[in-house]
Parts: sequence; structure tokens; C-alpha cells
Amino acid sequence: MPRWFSYATIFVITAFVLHSFLVVVSLATGIVSPDSLRTMAGPVTFIVEFGLAAVITWLIVRPRSQPAPSAEDELKRDAALEDDARRRVHAIEQRRLDEQRLQRLTAEVGQWRKARDLRAYASEAVADLGDGDVTTAAGGSLRDELQWALDYADRMDPLRGQG
Repeated sequence: MPRWFSYATIFVITAFVLHSFLVVVSLATGIVSPDSLRTMAGPVTFIVEFGLAAVITWLIVRPRSQPAPSAEDELKRDAALEDDARRRVHAIEQRRLDEQRLQRLTAEVGQWRKARDLRAYASEAVADLGDGDVTTAAGGSLRDELQWALDYADRMDPLRGQG
């Protein structure tokens, strides 16, 4: 699409918006009655609206005062954009790795607490048994069950066993 077409489109839209605004404000303030809207289409109004539209269009599409970047500047800008993209990708990857590490550590903390609680329970129960022993409902030795619980707690503890 040619550039002039874009400028013309901006100009026409701006003129339409200005005219609509002028009509609404005039009706709202009572300057013009609804019966005499024909006065809003006069040549003076037309010149003022299109003049304002031309100024607004020029403000929107005027050339910027910056010179065109050189090929070297373009290369520097492209390199900076690539470096920024690499840093962002690295940061995203680092966050993903940190999240995985946090999940693993959280699971290990859960195992450690479970092992600690099981070890504390079994140790307390063995201390309560003293030199005696009790038969469990399954018909086994309570002391053997508690010893198994201590061994299991050591195996599941991420700080002591194989995890």
C-alpha cells in the first residue's frame, strides 16, 4: 500500500472525527440547534476542520529528526538484540532448572521428615520396651518390627541412605 494512501486515510479519519466532535460539542452547549445543523457545513467550518486535520496528520506522520542508522549501527543493534534474547533464554532455562531443583529438594525434605519421625517413634518404642518384647497382632516380634522401622528410616533418609 503506498505511503500517500496511509497519509490520506489518517487525514480523512482525523477530519471526520473533528467534524463529529464539533457537531456534538455545538449541540451539547446549545450553540447550534438541531434544526440548523446546515450551518455546520459551511465553507468556513470546512476550511477550519480540514486545516486542523492537516495539522494533526502532519504531527502524526512528520519525519522524525533522527538520521537513518548506518549499516554498522544496524549490526550493533542486531547484536544487542541477539544478546538480550540469549540472556532471556538463559534466564528462562535457569528458572526451569531452579524449579526442578526446588521440587527435588522439597521431596527430599519430605522424605527426611518422614524418616526422622519414623526413627523417633521406633527409638521411643524400643526404649519403652526396655529388655522385654511383645508379640504383634500378626504374630511377630515388636522389637523386630521396630528394628526394621529404624533400618527403613535410615534407608529412606536422603542424608543417610541411598534415598
